[in-house]
Amino acid sequence: MPSNESANAFNAILNPRSIALVGASAAPEKAGGRRWKTLVEGGFDGALYPIHPKAREILGRRAYRSVRDLPGPIDLAVVIVSPGDVPGVVADSLAQGARGVVVVSAGFGETSESGRLVEQELATAARASGARLLGPNCAGIYSGPARVNVVGWEMRPGRIALVSQSGNLALDFADLSRKTGQGFSRAVTIGNAADVRAVDLIEYCLNDPQTDVVLAYLEGFGPLEGRRLCELVDAASTPKPIVILKPGRSEGGRRAAMSHTGSLAGEDRLIDAALRQHGILRAFDVEEAWQAAVALTKRVPMRSNSVAVLTDGGGHATLFCDAAGLAGLATPPFSEPTRRALQALLPERCATSNPVDFAGLAERDPGVVPKALEICLADAGIGGAVMVGHFGGYEKLGGPTLRPQEIDAASAIADIADRHQKPVQVHSVHADANPPALVALRDRRIPVLRSVDMSARTLGHLVQAGRLGRPTPDAPSAAASPPYGIRPRSAYAGSSWLQEPEARTVLESWGVRVPRWAVVGTPEECARAAESFGGAVVLKLVSAGALHKSDIGGVLLGVKGPDRAAAGCSELLAKAEKASLGDARVLVAAMVQGRVELVVGAFRDPQFGPAIMVGAGGVLVELLDDVSFRLAPVSGAMAIEMVQELRVGKLLRGYRGAAPIDVSPVAALIARVSAMMSECPEISEIDLNPVILADDGAHVADARIVLDHSI
Repeated sequence: MPSNESANAFNAILNPRSIALVGASAAPEKAGGRRWKTLVEGGFDGALYPIHPKAREILGRRAYRSVRDLPGPIDLAVVIVSPGDVPGVVADSLAQGARGVVVVSAGFGETSESGRLVEQELATAARASGARLLGPNCAGIYSGPARVNVVGWEMRPGRIALVSQSGNLALDFADLSRKTGQGFSRAVTIGNAADVRAVDLIEYCLNDPQTDVVLAYLEGFGPLEGRRLCELVDAASTPKPIVILKPGRSEGGRRAAMSHTGSLAGEDRLIDAALRQHGILRAFDVEEAWQAAVALTKRVPMRSNSVAVLTDGGGHATLFCDAAGLAGLATPPFSEPTRRALQALLPERCATSNPVDFAGLAERDPGVVPKALEICLADAGIGGAVMVGHFGGYEKLGGPTLRPQEIDAASAIADIADRHQKPVQVHSVHADANPPALVALRDRRIPVLRSVDMSARTLGHLVQAGRLGRPTPDAPSAAASPPYGIRPRSAYAGSSWLQEPEARTVLESWGVRVPRWAVVGTPEECARAAESFGGAVVLKLVSAGALHKSDIGGVLLGVKGPDRAAAGCSELLAKAEKASLGDARVLVAAMVQGRVELVVGAFRDPQFGPAIMVGAGGVLVELLDDVSFRLAPVSGAMAIEMVQELRVGKLLRGYRGAAPIDVSPVAALIARVSAMMSECPEISEIDLNPVILADDGAHVADARIVLDHSI
């Protein structure tokens, strides 16, 4: 929950009792004119004060030359003046008691560094007065319950809260709102977000009783804001659906790092995984985001991915079934009792297996659609339904007498959906024309869509909403007492990464299984270690100057017997001497044979904090690019989900007759490493590659740990 001070300031912005609009105008072509018009015509019943240097009244309201001239204090100041005048106006507004300030004016951080400094000064001044500042360079706000509209265009009231980093996108959503008949509880554009951030507003909306669904357009997160968003969702006493529209699917977001983990950690897919992990739905275009939000206002998630498809023509049904598969939906055959009931209702020419094809009947008798829908939703194996085709436009085919029949059918469809508590959607080629039957559906919050593909994607979001709760990770601790961690840090002050022996020591202290190993300095010691291990060993050169051992031939595999071990040790030490590596040692480790190689990594993302990754490992790790991400820490069950998402997971489940591999040991390893990353802030990165999966468990064959000496 926000602090009382912040909550009061947000209430001053979204539920004000008095508003001053500085820069108000009677000219509709001006930004101040448009916003003053929608504010006055919106029906706000508190005190309204237009501020203008010359006008005596604007749209029937007495005008004032300055905020300082107002007869009393104000809750909210909306500022639309030239950039140079903004600091003075904000100062006057704060002095007049404003707890909320919305700066629509542009020309600050989006244009220059000096502008960024000015907007930061504005934010600091607002905070010092116990107020919050929205913007600058924002389009304004809309608050349905308070009848506040200072965005300058028509807004329809409803139950969706919009938080947008773009004024143009907010206008786009407003247009969709008018077309679909659904509206907004709040709509806030944040512009440069010098003070109030998107996550601040999402937190407010999660606690807002007037809001059912939060819809956000976010171009990016500030430092650790992504983590904060996920934590807010987890902590919400009454979870609400969140739909986020966020661009950034290109490869340009990848960050460079020394390890495989860093090179594979594409920013966008981590965001995707983090949102999915915490039950936040992600959309990739404006209409998809809006339709998902509309569908979720009914709070009826799909409990299975099986969809009943009803259609007045086979073509639309075929397109929907194709799109459904891509959206993670299934269109299975109905149960035998359901088919018999449909056959008793419909003529023999009608298909009844799924899809249900009315074959011309619905165009003559629209009432058959809800009757068939009732039968389909009664099937326990069906999670939801969609009607695709021309519903709503049958009167164009059969004449005006069909209009009331279609309206009655629409009402019955909504009643049936409410009774079964399963989501129902209608695709119609007449959706944009919005005939009366479709208006009736939309009034009952039944989504009506023009695109077959969008219908499938929206239902796919409802499946995701039904499956994803807000889990609290139950990752295990390593031990009852504080773990070894990275202390004493002074021992590693000369390097940003732990050499492998130290990394193995840290891993073992956290309960991570590492094959038997020893560090030696002479060929004789190497021979004794190899003999004591039995079987083949691997020899690795260890030196602060040899981060990538294989680049200088510093790894020898499959070394058998003490004599060959001694010779191998001599070879590695000679290479170290040639490379002037004065601190050279040799790590001797038992050789592990396995069936599958994975990589397990952890890192700190600037937006989401500690994160964990698993993927197909070995020398082809970057080439295969088969990875799964989550925020850390994760539970063992969540770690198993990560492994199962991999393409290489087919090998683990048994491929072409091979016995399956137990993934619980690697899941425990993933959970343990995720706990390490979460509880040791001095670790910036962990890279375990390969992790060899054998019949007797998961073995870490190579380990790197990167330190952050700023902690």
